Amino acid sequence: MDNAIGFSQASTRHANPYVVGRPLAGASAALYFGREEVFEWLAENLTGTAQPNALLLYGRRRIGKTSTLYQLVEGERGRALSHDCARPLAPAYIDLQRLAGRPTDEWLRLLAREICRRVGTSGLERSVPDSGPPGETAYAAFDRCLDRLEQTTPAGSLILLAVDEFEQIQSGIAAGTLDEAVLPFLRSQIQHRQRVAFLISGAHGLLDPFWRPITDLTARYELGPLTPEQAEALICRPVAGTLDYDAAAVAAIWQVTGGHPFLIQTLCHRLVSRMNRRGQAVIAADDVAHVIEQLTAEGVWEPAVEMAR
Repeated sequence: MDNAIGFSQASTRHANPYVVGRPLAGASAALYFGREEVFEWLAENLTGTAQPNALLLYGRRRIGKTSTLYQLVEGERGRALSHDCARPLAPAYIDLQRLAGRPTDEWLRLLAREICRRVGTSGLERSVPDSGPPGETAYAAFDRCLDRLEQTTPAGSLILLAVDEFEQIQSGIAAGTLDEAVLPFLRSQIQHRQRVAFLISGAHGLLDPFWRPITDLTARYELGPLTPEQAEALICRPVAGTLDYDAAAVAAIWQVTGGHPFLIQTLCHRLVSRMNRRGQAVIAADDVAHVIEQLTAEGVWEPAVEMAR
């Protein structure tokens, strides 16, 4: 039995730092390991004084795209870019899932308001009133918002809009809630704004022909699994000094997760819980096998090969 050894025998209850099913933001951003190469790509495309490329970050589901955007916008990794001496960035994270199901007029006005709020420039919320001038369309209101955003952002800086779940636009068009005209309108924003850079993010579906009018404007980066060294850091560092993984356990976790960070977090979270129940301080390969068996029996374990589909 997993609880055969009671917790009363353990000298310390181990804090469980791993995060299951949520992006790494706020305090949990410290669990963001590796990914040096994606931030090198971002720096290459966003620093300097030339007009930056529009960017596309894509990858399989739960591979860490949203966590990467949060890290860019509010984490330690993004700080160097935000404070670039040649051209500081004013970054904003925008989640299009929050706007799902809205009709076009409401969708555009809420998106404009969210952009202004997230960029955080003083007074900008007044540029997107609930009801604009008589006859003003939502498209015109959106344009007016970004015009004012560009005008009031400090000289020399660049607004970076990190737009997550971009494929929600296609879902809205297919459902009939969004006008097809939204897509060429956004293409124009991406193509012609001088002080606004766009980083769009989503799944592999963004490579479909439907998206070519927009993705043809972008430099692309596919976010993949962690390397073995990066995976080991995610496995071991969060519990360093309180819990140990033996080498066989680390190898077993790598083998069953393939470096997928969501799977690593899920498995390690359950392993810490097991150690607390059993009063142990060293995680072995047998513990990994036991937890995998548990998760599979519960129907919550999705092997890395399935996650890739």
